[in-house]
Amino acid sequence: MSIWKKVVTAIRGGASEAGEAIVDANAIRILEQEQRDAEAAVLKARNGLVEIKAKHKLSLQRLAAYDNDITNWEGKAIAALGKGEESLASECANQIAQIEGQREQERLLNEQFGKQVDALHAQVSRADAQIKGLKQQVEMAKARETVQQARVATAAATGGASGKLETAVDSLARIKQRQDERDAKLEAAEELAAAANGGDLDKRLREAGIGASSPGGADVLARLKARQNTPQ
Repeated sequence: MSIWKKVVTAIRGGASEAGEAIVDANAIRILEQEQRDAEAAVLKARNGLVEIKAKHKLSLQRLAAYDNDITNWEGKAIAALGKGEESLASECANQIAQIEGQREQERLLNEQFGKQVDALHAQVSRADAQIKGLKQQVEMAKARETVQQARVATAAATGGASGKLETAVDSLARIKQRQDERDAKLEAAEELAAAANGGDLDKRLREAGIGASSPGGADVLARLKARQNTPQ
């Protein structure tokens, strides 16, 4: 294979992949359009069925009219024979034969209409059932597509066990560390400020039991007792 044939083949392959990608990306939309096309075809078939049924009904009416005509002419032929008018009876018989021929043609046409009605009715019923099933499958596919899109969005937001969720956890850890460092700096600054004001020395003297301290309740009570026992 020459280099140009390979290039053409590669381009065709790329075009095929691009076409498949477009079909996959619009699968639900394509499926819904195919459903609408199927419904339109069934509607056309149903309209055809209505027309055939109407023709079948008219054919039945014509057959009934032929039967009435034959019965009428048979009555006339019998009446003519009763009066000895065999020539008239023969003409009536010819008329009956002609009508019977027309009735036979109509009967054959009526049978064809009947067969077409039965066939179209079966096809429409089968197509209706298929479309009903197709609608259910389309709805299920749409619902599943929605759920999968939600899962994809959730996975993209959280990143699973090692994606953006871990990044968020790391960010929280860094924030906590920064806050801990800031608290430590503030405490150190407060201790330095206290030491500059002598507060740190007073604190260490009090801890060593040196220096004035606020009297407790027992000290106050002892002082009052001593004052009471002192002579005035």
